[in-house]
Amino acid sequence: MESKGEILVSIIIPVYQAKDTLRRCVLSCLNQKYLNPGELEVILVDDGSTDGSGDICEQLRSTDPNERIKVIHTENHGVSHARNTGLETASGRFVAFVDADDEVRDEYIENLMKYADESTSVVDETDSFSATQKISGFQYIENSVLNRNTHVWGKLFDRKTLIKDHLSFREDLAIGEDLLFMIDFALSQGDRHTIRCIPSGNYIYTDNEQGAMNRQFRPSYLDQIRCWRWAEEKLRPHRSRFSDDAFVSVADSQIMTALLVAGKIAVIDKDKRNAVLTDLATTEVTRQIKHALKTDGAFVSLSIGYKIKVILYSLSPALYLKLYHRHKEGRQ
Repeated sequence: MESKGEILVSIIIPVYQAKDTLRRCVLSCLNQKYLNPGELEVILVDDGSTDGSGDICEQLRSTDPNERIKVIHTENHGVSHARNTGLETASGRFVAFVDADDEVRDEYIENLMKYADESTSVVDETDSFSATQKISGFQYIENSVLNRNTHVWGKLFDRKTLIKDHLSFREDLAIGEDLLFMIDFALSQGDRHTIRCIPSGNYIYTDNEQGAMNRQFRPSYLDQIRCWRWAEEKLRPHRSRFSDDAFVSVADSQIMTALLVAGKIAVIDKDKRNAVLTDLATTEVTRQIKHALKTDGAFVSLSIGYKIKVILYSLSPALYLKLYHRHKEGRQ
């Protein structure tokens, strides 16, 4: 891959409290095969870290002999703001997002670039859907995004497409912002066959125990409910472009994420729960499940375990929380 003095790929890494994984992540991004130094930039957006991650960003920048690293320090506004800031700074033809606790193999970018041509809006390294030819935005939503491919990592986006269609991350969400970004992106492509799905294997995802849905319950967990409600609202105007199964998939995701939120409440000892927050969460969970069950086929398509959970929760949210709490205590 010969350099023409232009940056081909901008890798954007949001950084927050990532001191233990950041260096490994960044070095893996810099160590890409077949990319000349001038063809790559790595943009580190320090989102108000207080654990020394900001200093590590500066150390990495100052010790890279090829000056490929840009560092931006901001106050803590969340991952969406960090990614949007990175997009505003990026100058590459393509953009990739990498999380600070993950890493990539040295052939990651080169493998994605092999499938990117002038009419490609994104190359997605995924096992959610396999296709030998490029697919449309509508096909991508139904077959891939709604098939558990709701994240932005593992993909190579055409930056001009993101700019032209004014695509950005919602900064009022702490959870689910990737899902809505991917739906907005795919809807912007519509019937155009611009999306390439290739086998995964070069992005190394780390299940972070401190991730957004792995911490003690907080109000932002309700975003997990809201994002799927908003996802449905985005898809409804294009109803004719999707099969009935697509909306069954949305409804099932609404049910499962609602129960996930209920479970986060249930694991807290009853006497330690915030009563107001618990009432709000149970109300939102109940509302979401009732709404999702109105979709024909939603209940039938659930696994037997989720069917039991839905029936129990519908009968008595309080009893569900009590039994779930006992179940989790018994497993500890």
